[in-house]
Amino acid sequence: MVFKASPCSAASSAATAVNRSVRQGTLSSFFTNPVNPGTSDTKFTTINSITEIPSQTPLEKFLKINSKSGNININDAFNFFDQMLKTQPTPPLSSFNLLLGAVAKIKHYSDVISMYDRMSKVGVVPDYITSNILINSLCNLNKVGLGFAVLGGVLKKGHRPSTVTYTSLIKGLCLVDRVGDAAKLFKKMPRLGCRPNIITYSTLINGLCRTGNTSLALQLHQEMVNRDGGLDFKFKPNLVYYSTIIDGLCKEGMVDKAKNLFLELKGSGISPDVVVYSSLINGLSYEDGWEEAKRLFIEMLDEGIRPNVVTFNGLINALCMEGKTQEVNGLLKLMIQRGVKPNLVTYNMLMDGLCTQGRVDDARELFVSMATKGHECDVVSYNVLINGYNKSGRVEEGMRLYRQLICEGIKPTLITYNTVLTGLFQEERGVSPDAHTASIVIDLLSKDEKCSEYLNLLPTFPAQGQTEAAIMALFGLHKRVRNHRMFKLTLKF
Repeated sequence: MVFKASPCSAASSAATAVNRSVRQGTLSSFFTNPVNPGTSDTKFTTINSITEIPSQTPLEKFLKINSKSGNININDAFNFFDQMLKTQPTPPLSSFNLLLGAVAKIKHYSDVISMYDRMSKVGVVPDYITSNILINSLCNLNKVGLGFAVLGGVLKKGHRPSTVTYTSLIKGLCLVDRVGDAAKLFKKMPRLGCRPNIITYSTLINGLCRTGNTSLALQLHQEMVNRDGGLDFKFKPNLVYYSTIIDGLCKEGMVDKAKNLFLELKGSGISPDVVVYSSLINGLSYEDGWEEAKRLFIEMLDEGIRPNVVTFNGLINALCMEGKTQEVNGLLKLMIQRGVKPNLVTYNMLMDGLCTQGRVDDARELFVSMATKGHECDVVSYNVLINGYNKSGRVEEGMRLYRQLICEGIKPTLITYNTVLTGLFQEERGVSPDAHTASIVIDLLSKDEKCSEYLNLLPTFPAQGQTEAAIMALFGLHKRVRNHRMFKLTLKF
């Protein structure tokens, strides 16, 4: 299989210095019988960790040391690769695999594909290890379809895919939101002669959490716990593993389950970090309120863990939801004193808290001042303030803000449209749209292509008024308001 070469030139300049204190040696000294070495004075800066390796050290040993330590940057890698292609006899395939693996490790996946392409062109035949590196790179580039094509080539050559192969494909499927297919492949692995390992489980669990399927992730975790003795590997989840599930549970409102997993984490001898604490604090801010979030925050400080902006945002949210304005001001001061700068999420939460208390003018002041604080308002900022205006009966000001959002080139969301329409209904009709009306609006707006095709028919029926009648029926409006600005706003949608 031939892939298009990366834009990165393989004929790159001399390798960059990685450490000033290391000795230098020529790159060609690591190869035997290089073809046409030329008269170039180009030098290769050796890596700190290999300065003691004798000059006669085989290339493969040199690559192995540096590949695993991650000391080869992309310029080094291409210089090595160029020399390897020129060398006669050609270095063993294992050397190419080590180099490709090193490039994949530093996440230059497109360059892995470029190198693979060049290897194929000069007749270097890949083995199943090369194919695994290629599949992993393709999957990380969201090209899982090509990954399966490479798998087909592996099977055609009579090679047997390994657990590493299927784990990469599961990750690729998760990255393109095909979690159902990833789960099917996971279940099918034993029948294919490969049993999942801890990395396979962790990969699928991460994909499930990322796509809002945390309940299934927790179920998979429990399966691992219950089958510990029957697994082909030692079940020893790490901090990242636990952190992924805890964060997913908190985001989906399953805070009690997250707390149980938090206790399991500590019981297994793992020390929680700021990520785990912040996830729980944010979850608690919506469920158990300020007091529980504060208790966890104090525990975190007692453990010597420095809170970050996500931690403080969770605490601010808890205070805002309980209307504790004075405490919010104190927490902001503490936040700044500890060298943590508020971000856009912080200010949006503060605005929402002010609007909840009916202090829309104060929220507006904060909205206007955000640019001077180094933050441009996003669609969430506008949504919060428009909603605040609506709740305080100042719908016209909310409409002006909506028009400003459009002029600024910010794309409205479904929440924006729903907020604006709700305000207009409340102002003009004195009622809120019912559930059926809201579901139709959301359905139309969530299906861009269908909505676009429908609205494109508007100029087609000016006389019959069929489209106008349909839209007015959609919103349950009487014909006397056909020229009303709500109807015109609907047409703009």
